[in-house]
Amino acid sequence: MEVRYLSSSEKERCRSLWEDAFPEDSPAFLEYYMKEKTKDNQILVLEEDRKILSMLHRNPYDICVGDRMWRCDYIVGVATAKEGRRRGYMRRLMERALSDMRAEGMPFCFLMPAAEAIYLPFGFTYIFDQPKWELPEMRTQDNTLAVRRVSSLDAGAVVERAAGWMNAWLRQRYEVFAKRDTEYLRRLLKEMESENGILEEIRKNGKTAGFLGTWGLEKQEQRLLFSKPPLIREKDGGEPAVMGRIVSLPDFMKAIRLKEETPVKCMTFYIKVEDELLEENQGAFYWTVDRHSSALEQVSAGEQAERKGEISGVINIHIRRLTAWLFGYGMPEELPAAAEFIRPIQGVFLDEVV
Repeated sequence: MEVRYLSSSEKERCRSLWEDAFPEDSPAFLEYYMKEKTKDNQILVLEEDRKILSMLHRNPYDICVGDRMWRCDYIVGVATAKEGRRRGYMRRLMERALSDMRAEGMPFCFLMPAAEAIYLPFGFTYIFDQPKWELPEMRTQDNTLAVRRVSSLDAGAVVERAAGWMNAWLRQRYEVFAKRDTEYLRRLLKEMESENGILEEIRKNGKTAGFLGTWGLEKQEQRLLFSKPPLIREKDGGEPAVMGRIVSLPDFMKAIRLKEETPVKCMTFYIKVEDELLEENQGAFYWTVDRHSSALEQVSAGEQAERKGEISGVINIHIRRLTAWLFGYGMPEELPAAAEFIRPIQGVFLDEVV
């Protein structure tokens, strides 16, 4: 058996396993995926005698994280052939993929789980709840509202303007989101159109007021809705949707800083991280945090004793709980008091499907 990445010319070989593993995907959607998404992704497979027994797709996205831009992978298409299940094939692929991402200096990766329990052993945790919005005004006779369809065939200026509006809307509300540019939006339009979907620009008094995307072969459902109150309203609380995992701990920590109201300019913590899958993340570090960024320096237990007076607190934490905390998804209870001054990321929006 061999674990390796498929070359560009080989990627079509994973089509049959996708069809078997994800029968809910229409032929048109799969055709879109194989034509568009495999242009720049990496497909890791476990094969024997030229037969693919298991696969994992690494789909790259440019992720805005505050004022930083990171290239992060969205893990999709994780599947094993029926004759290869319960043999640890998925684990081999996930461990290899995470190790490779760590070697590349990727700060984090993310996925949409079929079941939370599948990915907990790999250090993943929920970082994003999918909000549910509706457009109550669209159901009235409000003559100040109009809609205009945006197509993948539209001129570049039309698509670029729509992408720019979406980026601005996201940046006002979230610190982490996939950058919308012309290429991203054209792909999204093709993805939606593969299942009879459309993207409509909502205009109010002649100006862009939002975008509504719907798709579905048998029943149309909302794919996205970007707008502002009072035009939109939240239907109910969001549902856990996307799990994430810190991959390169030193690179991720660069996005974390102290809160503005912190009474000192800098703090140093002794942090001991548990990460069973990525050896480079596991161990003890001095974690120095200021109002702009933070950095890690690996240390030994003896060094902790030498600098005890300089330490603001001691943190013992698993990579999963560290991920949840620093993505603003929940603060662990047993942190030292000074950790209250650490500013986690505030606002995550990752609504990608593939």
